Amino acid sequence: MDTILHVVDVAAKPDDVFAAINMADGLSRWWTTKVSEADGTITFSFVPDVFNPVMRVDERVEPRTVEWTCVAGAQQWFDAAIRFDVREHDGGSRLTFRQGYGVELDEESFGIYNFNWGCYLESLRLYGETGTGKPFQAP
Repeated sequence: MDTILHVVDVAAKPDDVFAAINMADGLSRWWTTKVSEADGTITFSFVPDVFNPVMRVDERVEPRTVEWTCVAGAQQWFDAAIRFDVREHDGGSRLTFRQGYGVELDEESFGIYNFNWGCYLESLRLYGETGTGKPFQAP
């Protein structure tokens, strides 16, 4: 199984970083502007009929860990496990992000997803530090 790993230092309190990865409002400030949460799932809207992953929330341990499994809306991501771990680090936070894919990806797809996560995690860092991220502007 292919796994993406990113470690990001954020000059913000762990509680603030956790809020950005835990709640629909926070997620909409750095990943995609259209996020909804209901019945233990979170739906992220990007491009209609193309990429709209639905994540089952498997674990929430405040203020440290959020883990999801993709259950619909993104064929290549189906059964992928996504995990965010937050800890205090140097007066701010250190976020460790992992996405383990449920299917084998070709090298090009893995590179695209890895790059995109890097961009979105930079948006999360900006949101944590300045209050303004750069989420995907969903139609």
